[in-house]
Amino acid sequence: MKQSFEVFRVPKYPSFFAARFISNLGNGMGPIALAFAVLALPDSTPTSLSLVLAAQAIPMVALLPLGGVIADRLGRARVIAITDVVLSAVVAAIGVLFLTNTATIPVVMALSFVAGCLNALWYPAFTGLAADVVPDKHLQGANAYISFASNSGLIIGTGVAGIIVATLGPSIAIIIDAATFLVAGILVFTFRHVSKRQPTEQSHLRDLVDGWKVFTSFRWIVVVVGAYSLILMVMRGAEEVVGPVLALEIYGGAAGWSLVLAGQSIGLLVGAVIASRFKPKRPMVFGALATGALVPYLLALAFASPLWVVVPLAFFWGVAMDAFYIVWLTEVQSRVPREALSRVMSYDAFGSLIFGPLGLALAGPLVVVIGIANTLFVGAAVCCAAVAAMLLAPSVRGLRALTTSKPL
Repeated sequence: MKQSFEVFRVPKYPSFFAARFISNLGNGMGPIALAFAVLALPDSTPTSLSLVLAAQAIPMVALLPLGGVIADRLGRARVIAITDVVLSAVVAAIGVLFLTNTATIPVVMALSFVAGCLNALWYPAFTGLAADVVPDKHLQGANAYISFASNSGLIIGTGVAGIIVATLGPSIAIIIDAATFLVAGILVFTFRHVSKRQPTEQSHLRDLVDGWKVFTSFRWIVVVVGAYSLILMVMRGAEEVVGPVLALEIYGGAAGWSLVLAGQSIGLLVGAVIASRFKPKRPMVFGALATGALVPYLLALAFASPLWVVVPLAFFWGVAMDAFYIVWLTEVQSRVPREALSRVMSYDAFGSLIFGPLGLALAGPLVVVIGIANTLFVGAAVCCAAVAAMLLAPSVRGLRALTTSKPL
């Protein structure tokens, strides 16, 4: 374990770590604050929240492949810094609208659309940044500790969010979220030179095509991404729409739902610690089995179980999710050619998130038509099918870790 801390001696890695922690302080507050701010608007319904969230998710998914091209061409750290600073202004504008009671669903949707475009540039750059900052031998430790920073921020952010929303109002929490993006962007800008630009005479379209060829050449990546397109569709609808609606009915509103998300965030933190120390011999089989932890969590929500049941299940889902995410990120970063990494990660995100907007858009209307419980039952069934598909794929079962230290 002591050896894994050596990554903090790498120049600029501590700044990367700090930026991620600060950014996720706001990310822990943002979704809770936005959900309850929208639901508090006059004549707002669960469908209203679906529309706002889908307005952000659709452009993010649609532009992710282009985001990967831009990150590879301009440098990942530079792209992250610029998008964080601009995003802080967009999120601040949303907060001010709610603070001044001038927010409307169409205007919030428009600003959310812009935020989604910026996120499409940010995500492919972020997933490849660790490979720019640290040597390959430190990648798994670097990914694990960045995840630790992210989840520590989420834990604090979600815990504070419930208090701020209940006492000061959701608009203040949204404005704090904006401030964290600004600080994180400035921090990353200080080490923008670690990510080398990769100038090319090829067109953007040629870069997209070449990135797609590299992506599809890894069959196990395609299978897992396809399965996660369904997993994340269910998770986004359940946690961003159905969960807040359920919380308003039986869990005491924002305070109760922030407790559930805080439990999940603590699980993410534990998952990061686990992934920093162990490496499964069959990483994708481990990931498929870990993904199954989502099902009991969804079923507990479907049965409107008390918080003392839901929170531990959210915790275990967090452990499983982040342990696999770090293993996944490390395997992809280690196997994919560095010059194509952001483009491959953009197709990873594009495929994984492609049905996310559909999940957000359908969740609200489904709650209205078939009820909260049935909506969550359907989601749990879809998750079971996705896990089975991963386990049945030979490329997933046959993939072995590049190293064999301390298998899970």
